[in-house]
Amino acid sequence: METLQGIWAAVLGAASLAPLATFGVVLVAYLAYRQRDRADRRDQWWKRAQWAIDAALDGGDPQRRLAGLKVLVQLIGSDLATAEDADLMSALAVGIRDEEGSSRRGAAVPLPIQGQIVAEADRLVRAAGAKARP
Repeated sequence: METLQGIWAAVLGAASLAPLATFGVVLVAYLAYRQRDRADRRDQWWKRAQWAIDAALDGGDPQRRLAGLKVLVQLIGSDLATAEDADLMSALAVGIRDEEGSSRRGAAVPLPIQGQIVAEADRLVRAAGAKARP
Protein backbone atom coordinates (compact mmCIF):
# COMPACT_ATOMS: atom_id res chain seq x y z
CA MET A 1 0.00 0.00 0.00
CA GLU A 2 2.85 2.39 0.79
CA THR A 3 4.29 1.71 -2.65
CA LEU A 4 1.02 2.67 -4.27
CA GLN A 5 0.88 5.88 -2.25
CA GLY A 6 4.47 6.67 -3.30
CA ILE A 7 3.64 6.12 -6.95
CA TRP A 8 0.50 8.24 -6.62
CA ALA A 9 2.50 11.05 -4.98
CA ALA A 10 5.03 10.91 -7.84
CA VAL A 11 2.23 11.09 -10.45
CA LEU A 12 0.68 14.09 -8.70
CA GLY A 13 4.09 15.77 -8.48
CA ALA A 14 4.71 15.20 -12.19
CA ALA A 15 1.23 16.48 -13.03
CA SER A 16 1.93 19.68 -11.16
CA LEU A 17 5.03 20.23 -13.35
CA ALA A 18 3.11 19.74 -16.62
CA PRO A 19 2.22 23.44 -17.07
CA LEU A 20 5.84 24.41 -16.49
CA ALA A 21 7.04 21.81 -18.99
CA THR A 22 4.45 23.00 -21.51
CA PHE A 23 5.63 26.59 -21.06
CA GLY A 24 9.23 25.45 -21.63
CA VAL A 25 8.30 23.66 -24.86
CA VAL A 26 6.33 26.69 -26.11
CA LEU A 27 9.22 29.02 -25.27
CA VAL A 28 11.75 26.88 -27.13
CA ALA A 29 9.42 26.61 -30.14
CA TYR A 30 8.92 30.39 -30.20
CA LEU A 31 12.65 31.08 -30.02
CA ALA A 32 13.30 28.59 -32.82
CA TYR A 33 10.58 30.26 -34.91
CA ARG A 34 12.09 33.72 -34.38
CA GLN A 35 15.57 32.49 -35.28
CA ARG A 36 14.28 30.82 -38.46
CA ASP A 37 12.23 33.88 -39.41
CA ARG A 38 15.26 36.17 -39.03
CA ALA A 39 17.43 33.77 -41.06
CA ASP A 40 14.81 33.70 -43.83
CA ARG A 41 14.50 37.49 -43.83
CA ARG A 42 18.28 37.86 -43.88
CA ASP A 43 18.50 35.43 -46.82
CA GLN A 44 15.97 37.50 -48.79
CA TRP A 45 17.84 40.68 -47.85
CA TRP A 46 21.07 39.21 -49.16
CA LYS A 47 19.44 38.13 -52.45
CA ARG A 48 18.28 41.71 -52.97
CA ALA A 49 21.72 43.01 -52.04
CA GLN A 50 23.36 40.69 -54.57
CA TRP A 51 21.08 41.99 -57.32
CA ALA A 52 21.78 45.59 -56.32
CA ILE A 53 25.55 45.03 -56.19
CA ASP A 54 25.49 43.44 -59.65
CA ALA A 55 23.42 46.35 -60.95
CA ALA A 56 25.65 48.97 -59.31
CA LEU A 57 28.72 47.41 -60.90
CA ASP A 58 27.14 47.30 -64.39
CA GLY A 59 29.40 49.61 -66.35
CA GLY A 60 27.39 49.26 -69.54
CA ASP A 61 24.07 50.60 -68.30
CA PRO A 62 24.23 53.82 -66.25
CA GLN A 63 20.50 53.72 -65.43
CA ARG A 64 20.84 50.20 -63.99
CA ARG A 65 23.92 51.32 -62.09
CA LEU A 66 21.99 54.22 -60.57
CA ALA A 67 19.08 51.92 -59.67
CA GLY A 68 21.47 49.47 -57.99
CA LEU A 69 22.98 52.23 -55.88
CA LYS A 70 19.54 53.49 -54.85
CA VAL A 71 18.51 50.01 -53.77
CA LEU A 72 21.75 49.58 -51.80
CA VAL A 73 21.09 52.84 -49.94
CA GLN A 74 17.69 51.48 -48.89
CA LEU A 75 19.01 48.03 -47.99
CA ILE A 76 21.83 49.32 -45.80
CA GLY A 77 19.24 51.11 -43.64
CA SER A 78 17.55 47.81 -42.81
CA ASP A 79 17.91 46.22 -39.39
CA LEU A 80 19.03 43.08 -41.25
CA ALA A 81 22.21 44.78 -42.49
CA THR A 82 25.31 44.13 -40.40
CA ALA A 83 28.38 46.28 -39.80
CA GLU A 84 30.28 44.02 -42.20
CA ASP A 85 27.64 44.66 -44.86
CA ALA A 86 28.06 48.39 -44.24
CA ASP A 87 31.82 48.09 -44.76
CA LEU A 88 31.27 46.20 -48.02
CA MET A 89 28.74 48.74 -49.30
CA SER A 90 30.98 51.64 -48.34
CA ALA A 91 33.97 50.18 -50.20
CA LEU A 92 31.76 49.49 -53.21
CA ALA A 93 30.39 53.03 -53.21
CA VAL A 94 33.84 54.60 -52.88
CA GLY A 95 35.04 52.53 -55.85
CA ILE A 96 32.06 53.53 -57.97
CA ARG A 97 32.37 57.19 -56.96
CA ASP A 98 36.06 57.23 -57.82
CA GLU A 99 35.45 55.49 -61.13
CA GLU A 100 32.66 57.86 -62.11
CA GLY A 101 34.67 60.88 -61.02
CA SER A 102 37.74 59.89 -63.00
CA SER A 103 38.24 60.19 -66.71
CA ARG A 104 38.13 56.39 -67.15
CA ARG A 105 34.41 56.50 -67.84
CA GLY A 106 34.84 59.07 -70.60
CA ALA A 107 31.83 60.32 -72.52
CA ALA A 108 29.98 57.00 -72.32
CA VAL A 109 27.78 58.26 -69.48
CA PRO A 110 25.86 61.53 -69.84
CA LEU A 111 26.96 64.09 -67.27
CA PRO A 112 23.56 64.42 -65.52
CA ILE A 113 23.37 60.67 -64.94
CA GLN A 114 27.03 60.54 -63.96
CA GLY A 115 26.34 63.24 -61.37
CA GLN A 116 23.37 61.29 -60.02
CA ILE A 117 25.50 58.14 -59.75
CA VAL A 118 28.18 60.01 -57.83
CA ALA A 119 25.53 61.57 -55.55
CA GLU A 120 23.97 58.14 -54.84
CA ALA A 121 27.42 56.69 -54.16
CA ASP A 122 27.97 59.51 -51.64
CA ARG A 123 24.61 58.75 -50.01
CA LEU A 124 25.59 55.09 -49.75
CA VAL A 125 28.92 55.96 -48.14
CA ARG A 126 27.12 58.14 -45.55
CA ALA A 127 24.42 55.53 -44.88
CA ALA A 128 27.01 52.77 -44.53
CA GLY A 129 29.08 54.96 -42.22
CA ALA A 130 26.07 55.56 -39.99
CA LYS A 131 25.35 51.81 -39.91
CA ALA A 132 28.93 50.89 -39.02
CA ARG A 133 29.15 53.30 -36.05
CA PRO A 134 26.40 52.27 -33.61
